[in-house]
Amino acid sequence: MRKKWLVPCVSVMAAMSLFIGGCSGGGSTPTAAEKPKTQGETPNANANAEDKFKFPLAEPVKLKVLANTAPQVKKDYNEMQMFKELNEMTNVDVEWTQVGWEHLAEKKNIIIASGDLPDVFYGRGVLLDQEIVKLGSQGALIPLEGMIEQYAPNLQKVFEQRPEFKKMLTAPDGHIYTLPTFVERDFNEIGSVLFINKKWLDQLGLSMPETIDDFYKVLKAFKEKDPNGNGKPDEVPFSFLFNNAQNGANALAGSFGIKLDDPRNNLYVDNGTVKYAPEQPEYENYMQYMNKLFKEKLIDPEVFTHDQNTYLTKVRSEDVPIGSFFTYSNQGAFGTFNEDYVPVLPLKGANGEQGWLRMPVSLSKGAFAITSNNKHPEVTLKWMDTMYEEKLSFQFEVGPIGLTVKENPDGTFDKQPVPEGMNSGDFKHSEAPGNGAAVMVLKDMVDRLIDDQADEKREHYKMYMPFASTELIHDMLWSAEDGETLAAINLDLNGKNGYYASTFAKFVMNGFSDADWDKHLAQLKKLRVDEYVALYQKYYDAANGK
Repeated sequence: MRKKWLVPCVSVMAAMSLFIGGCSGGGSTPTAAEKPKTQGETPNANANAEDKFKFPLAEPVKLKVLANTAPQVKKDYNEMQMFKELNEMTNVDVEWTQVGWEHLAEKKNIIIASGDLPDVFYGRGVLLDQEIVKLGSQGALIPLEGMIEQYAPNLQKVFEQRPEFKKMLTAPDGHIYTLPTFVERDFNEIGSVLFINKKWLDQLGLSMPETIDDFYKVLKAFKEKDPNGNGKPDEVPFSFLFNNAQNGANALAGSFGIKLDDPRNNLYVDNGTVKYAPEQPEYENYMQYMNKLFKEKLIDPEVFTHDQNTYLTKVRSEDVPIGSFFTYSNQGAFGTFNEDYVPVLPLKGANGEQGWLRMPVSLSKGAFAITSNNKHPEVTLKWMDTMYEEKLSFQFEVGPIGLTVKENPDGTFDKQPVPEGMNSGDFKHSEAPGNGAAVMVLKDMVDRLIDDQADEKREHYKMYMPFASTELIHDMLWSAEDGETLAAINLDLNGKNGYYASTFAKFVMNGFSDADWDKHLAQLKKLRVDEYVALYQKYYDAANGK
């Protein structure tokens, strides 16, 4: 009989991941007989473990696993090439319960409330931070730190290379209850890039803007001098998608002295002190500048209302001539490289300030956990660590070598052609969990995949990183009490319909007086901004040994 853990039902939501491929049905993939054998070394996890846990096991072990599953996955994990070969390597049989991201919160609430836990939680974002802390402290998840060195040598090796990971996984009670998924695309730390129409600059005889005043003058020229030459005043000088990490304009705050760490919480660190950007005088100057652009109709009037699909469609459309805009990459925006648009280096402010938004590559902490119902924790941890072997992790993320990618003699990898009737997202997830995988793919493996868009982002990384902050707020596990407090304050301050969103839009569109700014600061105090900053300061100091 399976042991049941009765724990309070907690509100949860599905965690989303960047770079989700599109979904389209149909298509075919090679049959099992036609599929190439996955390439990868048999992990060295056997060396230090007891003989009875040596893989493949002499007798099969069965696990019940709840998996957070990417929407592009169309088949049972046991039918996927990667999991078939994992089964051959380990002799661990898995009864999967695959749950799509949109249904994960509901499914977890039911399971946690009933106490009928699976043996394992698996997949990127399968457990949220507050769940990790609560379930761990209540005994529903078992501590893993005492087993990692012996049964997870692949992960142990990563910990030695990235000691900060161990800190980020450690709960306030000192235990490690979950293992992560991590794909080190460091170039994604520069998520948002300002592009400008070089063809228009040349048409009007203008130089690339270097300062915020230059940028203003260029936008004025785009509006008034018909750079597309159609005789119509139809140009949109500047557009962006408000409150969006990749398509938003928060990076411009760097020209006023604020190098944001993450636009979603509006925080940054200045000489060891955590600050909330929207209460700083530098941010006031940034909003005044944006209001100036908006008032003179240099900003797209829909920046606060259009959604991402509408925004990107507008960027691509020849019927909506846009002079400059923010987005992730040229190729991502246009589908193919558009030579008319080039990136702009961080603009210098009035006092020479020159900064840019940086978003540290995140560690998805809740990607794997062993519950107290599990009768084979050592085997289970070794099973997970097998997937942490670097070449296997790579394949669980991008698909099997020989199917979705081809290995070249120099150790690099080329993407294989997508079969007819499939898109790239479907193909990637046809024989591997992809965006739902628990993997450890460090920079060396990421850089071996030949990818034009990634190469473009690497160039952005080189351009902008010298201007980004070196003081980062690493994502730590909060205590249950602090986590609940943080979530409540953050919702009021930075939520989709929170105070910041409405106030920024109002100030940029309508302008604001000194009295308005003072009222704004007073309202932030009422919304507990000081407590919010103090909580982050506490965890920032702890992470940095203060």
